[in-house]
Amino acid sequence: MSGEATQAQLKLGLRFLQLGRFTDAEHRFKEALASEPNSDALLGLLAHAVHSQDGREKDALEIIGRAIAVEPNDGGHHTMRAFILNSIERPRDGLAAAKLAQSLEPHSEQALAAQSQSYILLKDWPDAERTARAALAIDPEYSMAANLLAEALRNQGRDVENRAQIAGMLERDPENAYTHHSAGWAALQRGDHRAAETHFREALRLSPEMEGARQGLLASFRSRSPFYSGYLRYCLWMARLKEKSQWAVIIGVYLGFRFIRTIAAKYSPNLAIAIGALYLLLVLWAFVANAVGNFILLFDRFARHALKRNEAIEAAVSGGSVVAGLTILGAGFAFGAQWALLLGGALALGAIPWSMVFTNASRGGALLFGAVGTTLWVGAIAVLVGDAINSESLGDLGMQAFVAGGVGVLVSTWLSGIRALRRHA
Repeated sequence: MSGEATQAQLKLGLRFLQLGRFTDAEHRFKEALASEPNSDALLGLLAHAVHSQDGREKDALEIIGRAIAVEPNDGGHHTMRAFILNSIERPRDGLAAAKLAQSLEPHSEQALAAQSQSYILLKDWPDAERTARAALAIDPEYSMAANLLAEALRNQGRDVENRAQIAGMLERDPENAYTHHSAGWAALQRGDHRAAETHFREALRLSPEMEGARQGLLASFRSRSPFYSGYLRYCLWMARLKEKSQWAVIIGVYLGFRFIRTIAAKYSPNLAIAIGALYLLLVLWAFVANAVGNFILLFDRFARHALKRNEAIEAAVSGGSVVAGLTILGAGFAFGAQWALLLGGALALGAIPWSMVFTNASRGGALLFGAVGTTLWVGAIAVLVGDAINSESLGDLGMQAFVAGGVGVLVSTWLSGIRALRRHA
């Protein structure tokens, strides 16, 4: 390819990049690289185009690595590597790359923004604020740094400053999708789901592929329920805390429930059982909250269109199982029907592993959690059928499967934290 042809491909690639047509940009940059395979600048642009496509983070990381191998002293390459590392949840590595980028280019607002992003992922809110402000000191119009600053302020509980920051951003650039995204989450945190819905809709109008805005819109729809709204605000509060503080809260709640349950047991065994069941429900609710919320959205002719196909299936299977299971359990307690207690309990418990199947990008994890849910449900059905036809052997076999499935559910709650087994699709 001639030099002129290479330049033409480069210009087209840059144009496609500006238009958000990242696949087209990728093809153009590859065409240009065919004649200049060792151009670190072209490799950097290609990494940008690839990273902007869903699920291409590892490819982008490999490409930017090639660019760094050609030109290790280019701060922009290390900044891009930092953003990619942050996107695959490796913020410590991302922070190291961003600091290296800043050492090479001390006045790079992008390197500082990459540091701020890493600090946010590490929940180091003061340093996230510091580096975002440093980036804005270099370029006051840098919207990414402005949004990172807003997030850092929000997670420090500085709501007045956060609202002022977002208001200023919207006044300067009302067509910025990321600013509306930030405004939406800020509104959710203060419990204003209507304002949140408005901002998330606007963010999606401006950037239809923005996944964070779509998730925010779903959260704002679910927050029409006061119960879910309270749960979401608790989750957002917990998200501010570092891991050690989160564990302190969890252990504190556990010890508090045990203390209350011990006192209640002295007065009423049934009250103690109810308190224990309430604690178990609160602990396990985190696994099925979104599925139940999405199940409700399935009946809203507008809101359900925001769900992806796999989310809708998860809502029907997992969310529907929780609703049906709790309803049948209630009837079982009310009428003393043992079969209803078994069926309702199986449906409700089985919803937990099934909530980690349809939106799980880990095929191995989806198969594992699906097997646990299937074992529990098949076991319960076998027990009920065995009882109906007076088959003791079938009932015993079903009970063994049911118990194994129940243990599997508890183990699943721990395994869900392993990234190799559970990744959001």
